[in-house]
Amino acid sequence: MIVEFIGCDGAGKTTLSRMLGEPGVLEGRAVAMADLLLDRTGLRGITHPTAMNVVQELGGLPFLLHGYRRRRAYLAFARRMQARYAPSTYDRLNGMRGIARRVGMYELARSRAADRIVLSDEGTVLSAYLFALTDVQLDRSDVERFAELVPSPDRIVYVRAPIASLVRRATTRPHRRRQHAGRSRSEVERTIRRTVDVFDLVAETSPLRDRVLVVENDDGHHESLHRLGGDIASELRSSAFVGTVEAHLAARSAPDRLAMEPRG
Repeated sequence: MIVEFIGCDGAGKTTLSRMLGEPGVLEGRAVAMADLLLDRTGLRGITHPTAMNVVQELGGLPFLLHGYRRRRAYLAFARRMQARYAPSTYDRLNGMRGIARRVGMYELARSRAADRIVLSDEGTVLSAYLFALTDVQLDRSDVERFAELVPSPDRIVYVRAPIASLVRRATTRPHRRRQHAGRSRSEVERTIRRTVDVFDLVAETSPLRDRVLVVENDDGHHESLHRLGGDIASELRSSAFVGTVEAHLAARSAPDRLAMEPRG
């Protein structure tokens, strides 16, 4: 089973994913997506993000090629969307590298980890970031088509946080994310608001909404995150999870919380 975490930078995706991967949380069945390649002799010491991506690109390439016919429509769509939304040739090329890497790792997980719970905070659905990091007018039909074609994980955990918290985290990082580098606070907030709008739309699309669990990381405190991680683990263990989310995903103005707000 593949479980992907989506949402804005700073929402808590990576922290929650790591918590769920701790021994015993999911009965020892959980594994990080990257560790399908990196958890082996000679590779365990790789921690630099660029080096990790290169290993996944190379290791996932045979699986990408093997699954190409199944994913051809999505990859063609992704190329068209890169041409439309990416601001530069560099961004288009880098974006397609990221998409190819994520599809390759998705196919690897489907092939090699059927009996595990694979946790990913850099998965296929997160590629919807493309629609957010641009000034091009968003076409909702592009998001719908993306949701129809993207290789879909079994569960999607959409981690939300208050806009003010996301802006604060983005602007106080020692090293800002590339999409926020050199931007004023108001520009960062505008990008974050558009990103939230995009992922709200993704979570509501008919192909994906039955897979989505929306959780609210209101304060980001370690204790609250642990409680939230425990609640997510309980939901993932529940056989009744499938099909229960659609009734909770209401209009875009009031996305589902699934009663997952950290308890005070």
